[in-house]
Amino acid sequence: MRVSVRSSVEEIEEYKPGKLVKGAIKLSSNENPLGASPEVVRAIVGQLEAGGLELGVYPWEKNEEALKDEIARYVGVDVKNIVIGAGIDGVLDTLVKIFVDKGDEVIIPIPTFSLYESLVKIADATPVYLSRNPAANYDLPAVDMISTCNDKTRMIFLASPNNPTGNGITGDNVRTLAESVPKLMIAIDEAYVEFAEKSLVKVVNEYENVLVLRTFSKAFGLAGLRVGYAVLPGWLASIYKKVSLPFTVNNVALTAAVAALKDKEHLRKSIGLVKEGRQYLIENLQGVFKVYPSEANFVLVDVSPKKSYAVFDALLKNGITVRDCSSFRGAGDSLIRISVGTQDQNETVVAALKHFTL
Repeated sequence: MRVSVRSSVEEIEEYKPGKLVKGAIKLSSNENPLGASPEVVRAIVGQLEAGGLELGVYPWEKNEEALKDEIARYVGVDVKNIVIGAGIDGVLDTLVKIFVDKGDEVIIPIPTFSLYESLVKIADATPVYLSRNPAANYDLPAVDMISTCNDKTRMIFLASPNNPTGNGITGDNVRTLAESVPKLMIAIDEAYVEFAEKSLVKVVNEYENVLVLRTFSKAFGLAGLRVGYAVLPGWLASIYKKVSLPFTVNNVALTAAVAALKDKEHLRKSIGLVKEGRQYLIENLQGVFKVYPSEANFVLVDVSPKKSYAVFDALLKNGITVRDCSSFRGAGDSLIRISVGTQDQNETVVAALKHFTL
């Protein structure tokens, strides 16, 4: 007889990452097609050879401080407002532990990143789903979120740009939310913000109930090292440190993130490549399927009347993996998400999709 687990855990669906197939063009996980900066590799190798990265020793506090200093310069905020974790996932996990208790409610506009839902359920709380409007490019007015809040609501998760829809939220909407529901924490996930035209990080200085999350996995090409951070109101940073697991970011990742922030040219090239490739995908697929506007490093494509699984399978047979969005709650069965790749990769996926429609 097996040992029973919590009922809330039984209800959680396993996270489904973008499919990885050896030898295929991978446009399914929103990774940087240029990879990490060469300066990152040099920094890691150099530190290892010099003995600065002692793998048998726990991460040094000075290494964390060095990364926070670089982040503060990059974002333009006080270093005291910065916390780091093992990717945005790790930071989110700690934040839910701080704010969400059994019986609480958390508002999640859908479709969006599935981890929000999983973390809320692990906390034995209730996700409250609000459907984004595809006819309005998946926008969701602040008034709709405000009207859904009640005495049980503890947090609101907002990805900007949102995954998989690619749209952002305006500062005015966030300010309206923050002022209307001052007792709720508004968590803004800016994993893809480097590819957008605006950030909401400055709003954190205006309100005590707004925080912004960022990652090194996308624009900085460090997905394999798991480094994320958040810009928090001053009162929350010390509480975060009490709840967070110790040593969540390893010495190699800390070194890599500092080097990535310093290589501004690689970041510029990465962003430029994505913006050009994103526009290419939109312009060349728009006449074939409906393509939604995007501020991220991917585009969302409605392949109806075809089904997303059929298009996914057809592309896979052509050596290309994209994301079948049917696993996203509220996305339906006709959406695929295509990560922006190199120009050759973008041309290949466009040609394959056009051939599929013949």
